[in-house]
Amino acid sequence: MSVLSEILKGYRDSLAFSRNRFEQLYRDRLENGCQFYHQFFHRLILPFAERFRSENYRRRLREAAERILDTDRIDFVAIDGTCYKDAFQDFVVFFGGAYGAKGSVRLKSDPPVVQYERWGLERDVSLVAYVPVPFATIEDVYHAEKEETFVVSDAHRVDLSNIHTSLMQLAEIYLAYSVASASTHDYPRLIMLDQSLSGLMAAVSHGAGTELVGYPHDRRELDSFDVRVAFMHPVSRELGVPTTKRFGRHLAVLAEFHHRNTQSIPLDDLRQSLRLSSDDLLSAVRILTDKPVPLCELDVEGNLRTRYACRDSWRYTLSLFESICERLFVQKDPSALVYETPDPDRPGLRRQRWMSPEDVHFLTTVGLRALIEQCWERNILLVGVVKDSESRYLTRNYMGVMKQLGVYPELQEIEVAPLPWTDRIFLETVPLYCDTSLEAPWSTIEFDSVFQTLRLGIDEFTQEPTIIGTPSRIGEIVSPERLFLRSLAQFFLSRDKRTPISGHVIFLDRLAVPRWDKGAMEHDVIVRNERVGTIKPLLYLDAEADNAVQQVMMYLLDVLTRNHFPEVIGYPDPLHKADQGAKTVGKRAREMILSSEIPFHSNPIARTLRHLREEGERHRREPS
Repeated sequence: MSVLSEILKGYRDSLAFSRNRFEQLYRDRLENGCQFYHQFFHRLILPFAERFRSENYRRRLREAAERILDTDRIDFVAIDGTCYKDAFQDFVVFFGGAYGAKGSVRLKSDPPVVQYERWGLERDVSLVAYVPVPFATIEDVYHAEKEETFVVSDAHRVDLSNIHTSLMQLAEIYLAYSVASASTHDYPRLIMLDQSLSGLMAAVSHGAGTELVGYPHDRRELDSFDVRVAFMHPVSRELGVPTTKRFGRHLAVLAEFHHRNTQSIPLDDLRQSLRLSSDDLLSAVRILTDKPVPLCELDVEGNLRTRYACRDSWRYTLSLFESICERLFVQKDPSALVYETPDPDRPGLRRQRWMSPEDVHFLTTVGLRALIEQCWERNILLVGVVKDSESRYLTRNYMGVMKQLGVYPELQEIEVAPLPWTDRIFLETVPLYCDTSLEAPWSTIEFDSVFQTLRLGIDEFTQEPTIIGTPSRIGEIVSPERLFLRSLAQFFLSRDKRTPISGHVIFLDRLAVPRWDKGAMEHDVIVRNERVGTIKPLLYLDAEADNAVQQVMMYLLDVLTRNHFPEVIGYPDPLHKADQGAKTVGKRAREMILSSEIPFHSNPIARTLRHLREEGERHRREPS
């Protein structure tokens, strides 16, 4: 046997061993999952199929939908994004945009009637641009001309590699905000996005590293106070957000100024309103007053004063967001990616710089927070739909914290062996192997999205189980609580044939509705420790909990999941239509970008070595 044959035989044996090992682990974890389901987890499953077949139940749902959304005609918009980039040696050409599918559900008809409307070209939200590599500011060019420093850094290239994705997310949020802010008779009652809203909120909620401070707009410049006020939003008295957890207390302080629409509040009044100890309040105030540029100041009478009125500051920042996005996505003006800021090395002068991914993230967080408040004001149901997630927020994070707090006594009494690797894998096996009576649609309970970053861990000093957040340079942080509720659901399952056919389990991120979800805070489940402070999440503890908004959401999504497309069976049709539209727009943009590269073909050095190699291999494979 030749050496090559020996090598290939070794590969085959390795693959056979690994596959057998994987299949055995899968069977073991499947058995563990079924045992856990029958012992406890079935309490967290909500079967909707039989309920939706009941005419009386559907009538009550229609009535609930009309109370929650103020209408029995549910106009909806589904939004998906698309992006593309092609890297040259000295610059990147990128495209980012979003597309929407629009329609309505008439609940008065039984079954409800779904109608789609043409998405107008005037709603196009996209951008294509050439950007230098790395993100060179005018200052960098100036120093390069003056003196060569020979300092090499690839950090900007790494950041730039994801700028198209960041702009796509910004385009999606801007499009959702635009339709939510439409005229009184034109805005939808249901907005669906093909992404995790709570995940996006967590990603852009911590830190304010944007360098947009100093951006000139509307007779003044954006400053650090405006940035901090932006991160204070969204605000809701009913849900108590922003909350007073450890690293967010200063935001709760600013929220009081927003609610009272004043620039001065006595410290003692703040302490009583926020129910904080004197030490906790002073630590929060210190964050606002000890900055290099103080955001607030304490006067001699013991009153805390803000630099501007918080409401005016938020309106200013929102106006800046609208202005930049209008230039980027509507006017197709790539110069909006370049802005002037004060030059720290030359007082009195200004320099130009490219907008960094951190700047785009700041615009995204402003848009997302404005979208949330617009949905609250107009009673719009905002839902993020995620497919193919590998997370374990339910079976690991949520269940771990609940066990540590003793919320479910049964968890203290049973031994839970290793479960299937992800929430999706576990729940997709439930109706096929664990509970063959379960029919689609069904869903898990909704749990607060704070459990993305709040979980059970081991204390590094005592080695005892404790609830922890996500480590960062400023301590342990957690994502904002009482904003989004997560659940997992399945909308297609057929047992008509010998082998059942099922759709994927998908993840739903629903924006909390203050008027209806404030009851989810009427519980005694509170996380208290020095690591994260005090957190009281939104909770629907089991299938018996009354959750009208989830029932309406599941009914609407079930109506919109028509299973007309076999490649996305069990997935809401409007989101698939939005995906098709986005891909079509993206394909056209990609063709345009490729055609724009023709002038550079005469200079191969302009292309990256990797790109040239791949082009050569492709040409050799193509038939002559």
